[in-house]
Amino acid sequence: MHHFLTKTVLLVLALTTFCLAGPLSERIVFVAEHNGLKKLYICRPDGRDLERFCREPGHQLQPAYSPTLERMFYVRPVERLHQICSVNSEGRDFRVEVSLRANALYPTVSPDGGKLIFCTDMWGPMELCVMDLESRKIDRITYDGGINTRPRYSPDGNSVLFLSRRNGLTEVYELNLADKALQQLTDSPFAHGAASWSPDGTRFVSTVAKPPKSKSVLIEKDLNSGTLRQLLPDRFGLTSPRYSVDGTQIIFVDDEVLYTFDPSDTKAVLFPLRGQLIPEEVLWIPFPLP
Repeated sequence: MHHFLTKTVLLVLALTTFCLAGPLSERIVFVAEHNGLKKLYICRPDGRDLERFCREPGHQLQPAYSPTLERMFYVRPVERLHQICSVNSEGRDFRVEVSLRANALYPTVSPDGGKLIFCTDMWGPMELCVMDLESRKIDRITYDGGINTRPRYSPDGNSVLFLSRRNGLTEVYELNLADKALQQLTDSPFAHGAASWSPDGTRFVSTVAKPPKSKSVLIEKDLNSGTLRQLLPDRFGLTSPRYSVDGTQIIFVDDEVLYTFDPSDTKAVLFPLRGQLIPEEVLWIPFPLP
């Protein structure tokens, strides 16, 4: 009887802890200004436990998380250029990952944690390159002379989504990393924003500018069927859409406010962000249990 009661109490405590804590294995990470500097913040998907992610000096921009390495990569300005740095999941163990005599921007890490793709102007206009995180060898992977930015590794690590401005407008492209085959995935009269993969790699979400009143549209494309659909009515300042870890939600910034959205619904929900922070870039990531 005593053994049974002990197990029951432990079970109740475990369930209570889980309910109070929320999803333990997921976090929201975003950039917001603090005392004139842009810093990384982290919280649970319900908005609780909001705190600074790391205490490193300077700006912390363009975050990209590697679940395999359990490290957060980000960009910081240094002497008029930009480096790519990283810290561990506790915001410590600071490392400079990429420091060039040129800008290094928009990091994205391969699913196996072995490669880092970023964009740089070391050859002129922004091009994409890949760096082996062990050997530090850098190889250029785009050569077209267009402006190529905001790469995102596919969930299987075989390709990368990125933005390219080649004909005056920014469109979404996919580059196969094995044979370097290039495919244009969007074609509209207006510029697209950064694209983000669904966790299963079958869809991506992006934004499209809609003049003349600085409006933007949230879109999703199914890569199997080729179907592209608008998810929400026109909004102002919509940026940085990302899927949740399970792919059932999308989080984004709209007019300096965080929202979540279920693609099967018709309305976005205000994210319960505490304080006076103004979010810019946002991630929804798997995260080590505390």
